[in-house]
Amino acid sequence: MTGRRDFLAQLGAFAAAATLDRDELHAAAEASQGPWDTSWLNRLAGAQFRVVFNASEVSDGDVLSHAASFFDDFNTVHGTTDQQTKPVIVFRRLGTPMSFNDILWQRYAIGEDLKIKDPNTHAFATRNVFWKPRDGASGWEVEMALEALQRRGLVSLVCNVAVGNWATQMARRYQRDP
Repeated sequence: MTGRRDFLAQLGAFAAAATLDRDELHAAAEASQGPWDTSWLNRLAGAQFRVVFNASEVSDGDVLSHAASFFDDFNTVHGTTDQQTKPVIVFRRLGTPMSFNDILWQRYAIGEDLKIKDPNTHAFATRNVFWKPRDGASGWEVEMALEALQRRGLVSLVCNVAVGNWATQMARRYQRDP
C-alpha cells in the first residue's frame, strides 16, 4: 500500500472511532471521482504526524485549542516543526458556521442564532469570531484563531452536506432561494 492509502485507512479508522455516520465513512473511503478538490491530501503527504479533529459543534471553539495543542505539544515532545505536523479540522453539523466568512455571519445573524458574543462588542457576533482574534488580543487568543492555525499548516475541511443544510435552513428563515 502507498503512504497515501495507509493514511486514508488510518483516517477511516479514526472516523469510525469518532462515530461518524455510515454514509460519511463510505464517502471518505472512496477515491475522488469528480469535481471535488482533494488537493488537501497532498498537503498531508509530507507530514510525519497527522491528526483529524471533528468539529460537529461550536463548543466555544474548543477544536481550535486541540489543533493548536497538537502543533505545540508535538514540537515540545518530539522537536517537530509545523511542516512535520498536519492537523485537519472537519467542520460539520453544528460546527459548520465556524468555517463561514464574516459576510455570512452578518447577513444571517449566526452569532445570535448560536448565542455567540463578540468579545469586542459584547453583543451577538456579526463576524466569525473564530477566524481572527478580538482587537488587542494576545497569547492563546491569537494562536488559536483559524487564520493563525491555517498559516501554520492547518487543513480545514467543511462538510458539503452540512453547508447545504445550513443554506436550506437560512433560506427558509429569510425567505430566500437556497
